[in-house]
Amino acid sequence: MKRAIAITTLTVMTLSFGARCATLDKLGWNTIIGTGIGCTAGLAIGAIYDEVQRKKENKDRKKLENAVYSIFKERKKHNQGKIIGLATGCLAGLGVGAYLDIMKEDMEDTMGDKGISLESVKGPDGETDELLVKMDGDISFDTGSAGLQGVAKENVAKLSAALEGYPETQIKIWGHTDYTGSRAVNDALSLRRAQSVQSSLDISSSRIAEVRGFAWDRPVNGGTPSPGANRANRRVEVRIIADKSAL
Repeated sequence: MKRAIAITTLTVMTLSFGARCATLDKLGWNTIIGTGIGCTAGLAIGAIYDEVQRKKENKDRKKLENAVYSIFKERKKHNQGKIIGLATGCLAGLGVGAYLDIMKEDMEDTMGDKGISLESVKGPDGETDELLVKMDGDISFDTGSAGLQGVAKENVAKLSAALEGYPETQIKIWGHTDYTGSRAVNDALSLRRAQSVQSSLDISSSRIAEVRGFAWDRPVNGGTPSPGANRANRRVEVRIIADKSAL
């Protein structure tokens, strides 16, 4: 029986692209959205995505993504404010850009009133490569401290809960300092700040792609670092990326 199902799935995947696009529901599009719902159509979706990627014009690909968004938004109406999520197998089917774009919309729609928003970081091809997490109050620290307190601690807990809905993502955690004290002290302090956030996030270590400290090299507003105390620069940035091993 299982063999027959597998053969049927492979047969479906050999259909023409036009026929596939005309019968999205039959291919199982409604199974790809939702926490705990496996992407059982993942291989077929992936075949569609690959075929669209090869096209010189991207209008067909946009139609494909719009179909996914439509299903996603319909589910949002019935989810009572909870994170929808994308289950295992969806990344390979949708591709990095569409996957992260859906995650951005989901998290902002559900958690925007809790002070969490995301900024899309585009790659050279115009696709979303990363999501920079932004929070009211940020993840900031007292002078010389790497301890999470108050709003910063609450923000990390919110982020941890949201990441559970997107298992095929990893995160980069970057620590920063203001421009006071010695370089050696700030190198160590910025790393400890990043490690403090890492230890507070309740996710598997396999999902931590990078933990780094930049000292004062990357001011929050960009440009050249300026000596002096600046609370905004005493922070940790969290960047969400796709887990490329899932592709």
